[in-house]
Amino acid sequence: MGAAAQAREFEALKFRRAPVVRTVSALIGVCLPVLAAAFMVAATSDASSQIGLKAAAMLTGAGWGGYLSMVGMILSVGALLGVGFVVCWSFGREFTDKTQGCLFALPVGRRRIAYAKFEVILLWALLLCLACMVVAFLAGAVIGLGVPGPDAVLVALKAFSAGALAALLACPLALVASMARGYLPGVGALVLLVVVTQVVTAFGAGAWFPYAAPGLWMGMGGPAAAEVVSPVQLFLCVPVSALGIALTGSWWKRMQITSG
Repeated sequence: MGAAAQAREFEALKFRRAPVVRTVSALIGVCLPVLAAAFMVAATSDASSQIGLKAAAMLTGAGWGGYLSMVGMILSVGALLGVGFVVCWSFGREFTDKTQGCLFALPVGRRRIAYAKFEVILLWALLLCLACMVVAFLAGAVIGLGVPGPDAVLVALKAFSAGALAALLACPLALVASMARGYLPGVGALVLLVVVTQVVTAFGAGAWFPYAAPGLWMGMGGPAAAEVVSPVQLFLCVPVSALGIALTGSWWKRMQITSG
């Protein structure tokens, strides 16, 4: 078995046994689409109530299209938060649990270990977004939306893509958790990112800000804002993620053990 395969197997084993991973998986894969289904019911059956009015504000259309768009909006935020939290935990725990010294004794390079963490996390994130869409179709059928048509599948693919892009944007948080030697600073950076995203969006520059683009694309800022989000603006999520991965790998290669 090669070094890369050994690193992936080692990280996958730790990943599968982590309670935080199971919790985030349940929240995003199951609770998120079920919550969207509940909002859909509230918006269509009791639009005069407070929750009904708020849920109706998230609808961009009726039927499957409106429901799956709502799932995509929530997923674009939930994937960043959930995957971001797992990224911070995966990289920061090595320092919080004082296991970083053991990494120097492994036959696999530390940069290779960092890349293996990213590979495991991103594969899990893609499967999680896929599971979210599968549960969304089941929940939509339960609330009486009927048989989904081709248009619903296209909206589901769009929602899946928004979730995947949001998951990619969580990768740079690994650098914060690594340099600060703990997952809490990474979580703090995640919260700051959410606040900055809201501010940038409020000033009208959200389409060019990668952390806001997926949500706007799904209609979080309204149909007009969704139409102006271009493929180039969405693609910016990829180089941001790639830069975060590369810088984290470089830092892990040069990482030194500190006392205390």
